[in-house]
Amino acid sequence: MKRMIQLALALVTIAAMLIGCAAPVAPAAPAQTGGETTATEEAAQPAAGGEAAASGEKTKIVWWGEGSTVDAASQQAIQEQVVDAFNAEHPDIELEIVWQESNNETLRAALQAGQGPDIAQTPGPGYLLEYQKAGFLLPLNDFATEYGWEDRILPWAYASGVVDGTLYGLPLTFESMIVLYNTAVFKELGLEPPTNRAEFEAAADAIAASGRVPIAYGNVGWQPTNEHLVGMWLNATAGSQAVYEAIAGERSWEDPVFVDSIDLLTDYIAKRGYFGGSLEDYYSIDWDTFFSLLQTGKAGMMTIGTWGFRGAADSFVDNPDDWDWFMMPSMTEGVPQGFDLAIGSTISINAKSAHPAEAAQVLDWLYADPKRAAAVASIFSFGEFVLPIQYGAEDFPSDTDPRISRFFTQFGEVTSAGNYGYTSWTFWPAEAETQLWTDIELVWSGEMTTEEYLAKQQALWDKARTAGGLPPVPER
Repeated sequence: MKRMIQLALALVTIAAMLIGCAAPVAPAAPAQTGGETTATEEAAQPAAGGEAAASGEKTKIVWWGEGSTVDAASQQAIQEQVVDAFNAEHPDIELEIVWQESNNETLRAALQAGQGPDIAQTPGPGYLLEYQKAGFLLPLNDFATEYGWEDRILPWAYASGVVDGTLYGLPLTFESMIVLYNTAVFKELGLEPPTNRAEFEAAADAIAASGRVPIAYGNVGWQPTNEHLVGMWLNATAGSQAVYEAIAGERSWEDPVFVDSIDLLTDYIAKRGYFGGSLEDYYSIDWDTFFSLLQTGKAGMMTIGTWGFRGAADSFVDNPDDWDWFMMPSMTEGVPQGFDLAIGSTISINAKSAHPAEAAQVLDWLYADPKRAAAVASIFSFGEFVLPIQYGAEDFPSDTDPRISRFFTQFGEVTSAGNYGYTSWTFWPAEAETQLWTDIELVWSGEMTTEEYLAKQQALWDKARTAGGLPPVPER
């Protein structure tokens, strides 16, 4: 709901909210371990109630991370390359990352109780805005000035954490949407990566005619997968300029260009069966299944975020040369191809932290060394912990997959030319984003018209704009 590494100067405008208002849950009862305090229990203590470290003692900084997206092996790698490395360089500070399986819900409950970690990780700018409006996050402008963060972090990504002129969060992971494809299937069918609508439809039809699934994708286990498709088709059909104008309040979401975008996606998924083979199949396919379909050649393509690089690396172990990727094709003549910008995670300082200066040192350390940042991102095949900072070719590990490094090179070139779109989990207000991926199923089933769907979307944007609940968006 991911991942998020660009080469040289080309990466100057690089690019994960899902839902924004999950119901608060009570913090889990502290685990008893023979009278000792567990890491999670200790992190849940009121951050403002701690005492400054006594002379000769370390100041402990606790960071809660999203454990559901980081497996045990990756957690160990982060321990070694981030936690242990930071602690070795800072003898007066002890950093600890506590992995929470449902971090957003646990974090929200803890912050509401005036507790929680020193460093708060959210699933994206929409959640960041929610926490900022509730007063849970510390303003970071002074630290940003002291450390020069605005000069290190790519402008559009830095702006995603600024609310009313004040910085409240830094982007931990940037992402974009791409299309993976099975190179063996394309070679067999004589296909080339499509760049426009006609070529895309021809490729999808040829794959279907061969008895394969055109696009391996589904929403089992993560219903917001729907918004990946809605966003891709809005940007590629209506055009990112039109999407920007709607976000900025200069164009209505009821505009015919958006009607055409949703109608086209509905045609592909509900009528032609491009996704999963049929709408019913789309509703029955999960992450493992759609990667299996692509890897075995039972499907030709897959729409996915750049977090899919990791899935491709893991799935194509036996046939590593059989996958590649291409940029989302343009669906309308005159609309250029581009990459959609997305922030997958943010990190902030808890307003109740007893040690904000030390927490800021942790944040600064993360963004200070592009080579280290690239090495950390490589743990996840550049699907998580992809900091949107300036990189050079020399910063990437020597064993970086050239298909992945090609993405960052091309991403920088394309977005630097102004060809970039917008993802809903980064730039949509919470209610409008949720409606985007829930009600689209009613459109696909014929229970709601496209016009009704977009009218409701516009009403939710009007509501958010009136309430001051719009995530920040940088000027084009």
